[in-house]
Amino acid sequence: MSLRVPDSLTASNSEGYRTSVRLWPGGLSFSGGIPSDEGSFFCEETEVDVTRSPLQTLRDLFREHPFLSYPYAAVRIITSESNYTIVPEAIYEDEAKERLYRFTFATPVETVVAQPLRELESVLLFGLRRDMYDFIAQTLPSAHWEHTLASLLIGWHERSLRALHAHMYAVVQDRTMDVACFDLGALRFVNRFEVENHDDMMYYLLYVWKQLELDQRNDMLTLSAVASVAFDLKEQLQTYLRDIRVEAIQTLYRADDRTATVGRLTVTPTTNT
Repeated sequence: MSLRVPDSLTASNSEGYRTSVRLWPGGLSFSGGIPSDEGSFFCEETEVDVTRSPLQTLRDLFREHPFLSYPYAAVRIITSESNYTIVPEAIYEDEAKERLYRFTFATPVETVVAQPLRELESVLLFGLRRDMYDFIAQTLPSAHWEHTLASLLIGWHERSLRALHAHMYAVVQDRTMDVACFDLGALRFVNRFEVENHDDMMYYLLYVWKQLELDQRNDMLTLSAVASVAFDLKEQLQTYLRDIRVEAIQTLYRADDRTATVGRLTVTPTTNT
């Protein structure tokens, strides 16, 4: 595991930087920059040993790379945890929280993180391992956790406000596929599916498309995955859908990190229970 940062980033000036640590199955990235200087943005990625526990991987990384624990202006820890749901703000009240948690998480989780999505008038709930949460809290006290989908949903929502037709998004990573659909700014659908192959992806995408009664000629689908998966899937789907676009998943994440670093922050910090 190896990460490098620009020589211009030092412990003495780190408080001028916003940073993001993005975790995904088999790897992670560290990105950052100075909000007032777009040219300062950097992003480094590394693979990790999947046979080791996530906690041990993080401990080793922070020990080997002291710059990870510098004091920063803001730190995002971004996870793609599979245990998540989105609930309306109106029903996310103290007396209903425990019931929502039991309903959302079929198996008990050690820490539930609530991430407000103000633009969608919703709250995204996701579960974390307590040891991971505690390690970050001790190492980076100012850091806050975010779910991968949170800022993507907000960005898609804003894009949808300016669009004339519905837009479905699919993000494929490892053996999961997140699918969301917006129409005139409204979130019509969001869910995660377990997928083993292209047939699974095709089935879920076309099933959701049909259930939402989307238009094959005018509505759009954007696929985000590793290039080989995205383009193969696009070729198969073109038999059924007309407007399909492909975006490499690393390009998607890098753009999201850049926006959070040197652009406009739109995601509200999380709370935990």
